[in-house]
Amino acid sequence: MIDYLDFWKLTRPPFDAGPDPTFFFESLAHGEALARLMYFAADRTMGMAALTGEIGAGKTLTLQVLASRLRPDLYRQIMVFTTTGSCDHVLAEINRQLKGGERSGHEPLDCAGLVLEFQRLVRERIVASGRHLLVVLDESQFMDESCLDTLKCLTNPISAGVSPVSLILAGQPELKARLRALPQVYQRLGLIYHLGYLTREEVAPYVRHRMAIAKAVREEVFDEKASNLLFEFSGGCPRQINRICKLAVDRACLLQQTEIDVSMLRLIIDDFEKQFA
Repeated sequence: MIDYLDFWKLTRPPFDAGPDPTFFFESLAHGEALARLMYFAADRTMGMAALTGEIGAGKTLTLQVLASRLRPDLYRQIMVFTTTGSCDHVLAEINRQLKGGERSGHEPLDCAGLVLEFQRLVRERIVASGRHLLVVLDESQFMDESCLDTLKCLTNPISAGVSPVSLILAGQPELKARLRALPQVYQRLGLIYHLGYLTREEVAPYVRHRMAIAKAVREEVFDEKASNLLFEFSGGCPRQINRICKLAVDRACLLQQTEIDVSMLRLIIDDFEKQFA
């Protein structure tokens, strides 16, 4: 059986799950999000920022693109996926990364001890090197109020009245409500941006872009009606688009068709939704 990569003349899968910065599509919303985050990182004095967005909007991908565009001689970057609300866990992981991944041999520290350890590590490994530390906390909607309140202290000045640390909180829309309920944290935010989905007009260019990155000989694989159906099904959510497109290019390969029309796409979507009935 012919592999769909061979059929479409692709060098890599164009619609696989997972945030790969090389596939970043600078839509109106994603371009704006990246520009604002770059400004925040370059400013170095804004303390905290928040990036929110619905599931599958591309928050993690945008953050990884940001990371790839910052000079390593000027910035040290740490990213933590905060899948637990435990402040001790988050602080311990930040400190572990600051130490280069090495784990401490002593007894686990409490929250206050971890903050003190963080400040020491920042002085020794960030201030001393003349760099700025950017800490990104993804999936921050899982953190409780006390954790958010503690984490804001990481951006406190350490010496000369200037903080060498900037913090980005990223998460689903409920993060905004958590932040607004904490004035002491909300007032620390120098920037907040809500990342939206793709517009109808951006769906076809988005698909072409991913096919082009995968070195497809034929980048225009959906006809206009199929592109409109793709938007109607996905609402412009990049993750949803990728999921259906992956099924579609594989199905087209099996049928030996080099264009995906609306009837084929409708069958794929109907079968997909039928499994949840």
